[in-house]
Amino acid sequence: MKKVIILLLALGLNGAIFAQIPAFSIGPKIGYNTSKLSTDASDVSSSLNSNFQFGAFVRLGNKIYIQPEVNYVTKGGKLHSDDPNNPVDQKITVNTITIPLLLGVKILDLKLASVHVVAGPVASYAINKDIGATNLGSTWPVKTKDDINNASWAIQAGAGVDLLMFTLDVRYEIGMSQMYNGTASNFSLKNNLLNVSLGLKFL
Repeated sequence: MKKVIILLLALGLNGAIFAQIPAFSIGPKIGYNTSKLSTDASDVSSSLNSNFQFGAFVRLGNKIYIQPEVNYVTKGGKLHSDDPNNPVDQKITVNTITIPLLLGVKILDLKLASVHVVAGPVASYAINKDIGATNLGSTWPVKTKDDINNASWAIQAGAGVDLLMFTLDVRYEIGMSQMYNGTASNFSLKNNLLNVSLGLKFL
């Protein structure tokens, strides 16, 4: 009888302990993004650069949760100007490791599916930079890969749907820090990005 009581107490204690542990899930993700550069240079237009991305995420919590991620993301874009005094025809590609730290909230929770919104900061570190150019004016400030910062910060926000073990997200990322690392004091270059990703929750 004592053994039964001890066993029941142990099971009750374990249940109380595990009840305090937030919901936890982890898994891989893959996605597609379109990236665009923004600059304050006059007469310079910007067009999209599209690439795949992949990584992994951890989700800690249930209705309100924290979701850190590590992703391989290609950023950059294409810049063009027909200004005869300062022509620009350049493609900037930056392969990065990005680390978003997102706060998520479930706004609709059904049995098999839920809808959530997420937002948070993103740190990016460049592991490879390619500065392609076919026609640049002498005063255009971005000439080599050294003119692009290795690290940058952004804010990411979006919404998504969880269905069974799958999680689908659409997010927009706004560059908060300068990509430009050169000597021109009046030149600004930032990166904005839209991505769609699909993740698989193992737990």
